[in-house]
Amino acid sequence: MSSGGARLLLVTSSPLEAEVAASGLRAMGFQVDVMELRGLLFTPPDELWRALSGQAARYDHVIVPGTYPWDLSEYGRKVLKGPEGLGLLVDVIKGYGIDVLSPSQPFEKANPELLQEIAERRLREMKSGLTGIPVTPPPITVISEVPVRRGIAGEELEAVIASLVADGADYVVLAPLDREGGWLRTLTEDLRALFPRLRLGLDARPEVLRTDVEDYDLLLSVTASEAARDLSWASSKEVVVLIYDDDIPGLGGVLKEAERSGARPVLDPVALPTPRPGLLGTLLRLQSIKPYAAPKMIGLSNVVELMDADTSGAVALLTSLASEAGVSAVMVEEASAKARGLTFEARIASDMASLALAWGKAAKDVFLALLNSKLKHYVTEVNGVRVNMTGRKEVEVNVSGASLRLRCDDECPVTELARIASGPQLVIASILTYRACLPWSSAWSCLKGVTRQAR
Repeated sequence: MSSGGARLLLVTSSPLEAEVAASGLRAMGFQVDVMELRGLLFTPPDELWRALSGQAARYDHVIVPGTYPWDLSEYGRKVLKGPEGLGLLVDVIKGYGIDVLSPSQPFEKANPELLQEIAERRLREMKSGLTGIPVTPPPITVISEVPVRRGIAGEELEAVIASLVADGADYVVLAPLDREGGWLRTLTEDLRALFPRLRLGLDARPEVLRTDVEDYDLLLSVTASEAARDLSWASSKEVVVLIYDDDIPGLGGVLKEAERSGARPVLDPVALPTPRPGLLGTLLRLQSIKPYAAPKMIGLSNVVELMDADTSGAVALLTSLASEAGVSAVMVEEASAKARGLTFEARIASDMASLALAWGKAAKDVFLALLNSKLKHYVTEVNGVRVNMTGRKEVEVNVSGASLRLRCDDECPVTELARIASGPQLVIASILTYRACLPWSSAWSCLKGVTRQAR
């Protein structure tokens, strides 16, 4: 599939990223050169062709990033669009050859089914053989914390954990509400038997952690000063170390003690809500500790639960930001109504960020998405229902050939849909219309009790 031996020219404004792709292609037998063209994304096709200065004739193909905004079809198949992130180019050509590249569309747009195949395979490869939280991403692991009350039935806890595992949790951390935890020992034995691949954690007071250390893989939490003094009790275990600004100068001591004792510290910069006390300080701490050779994690719940906004978007943004600073684990707790399903959202957000890092691109068009409210495309069709955003505040809904134009800022335009739809199609049309009309649909008079309950 690879057409090894062909001569390729990669044109880019980011030569370092292109060189990584070029190295991979050379290993496959291609002859590859990289040409830097600053301002490439602002260079129209005729200027691009002139910039090549006749060099194109020396190559079988010239490949530009998929983010290049113009159609290059006038040059036949001499100039092609690669993926939006050139880190994906090696996977594409290795699996499917150069012929899948288009002169008019980025690979991701032209080949969504192939993108899904590559993404699923890459995620499996990233996670294969992992025995703990990686030092650097990708991948990004998901930790889900479960508050546990004394006396909980084993079957009840097992059902909760099974649901979290199905949603993508790599770790489940038990947090006894009495902060003790010794009584959990009989439950953990059954959990190990039922979920042999699951990594279990305990969030409890330090003296409880020391007592029950053998029953768990991940221990939460100790201060940096405690970790620097002694981690021998956590030998071979992952232990979360809380990091504040004052702790950063002494991090070398924490890592030295971890090396001596055989413990594996996971650095947690203690996420705080925005704007007060302040998320920015957390992110700055993350950036400061990025050079240290230890896994980093961030708790998402303190941020997303303390903001009246959709959790899916907040989780995606915070996970992506944290991944830039080297975070390889995110932790959530589904502690409120709007946090239900946070584990599932964190799994998708983590996989989106992992693929984006691996491919050197934005967390867009990676086959996964957390667009659970607004629609991504101007035209969306589901099971015979078609919604077209015809204007900034207008939509046209078509059901089995019958059409209806609606204004998104009317009192409750969705009630008009009964004129053209019924049964399941009415439900689909109502959902799509609501999503297509966001944010104005959140103010529809017929939904005030639903959409404004938090205000």
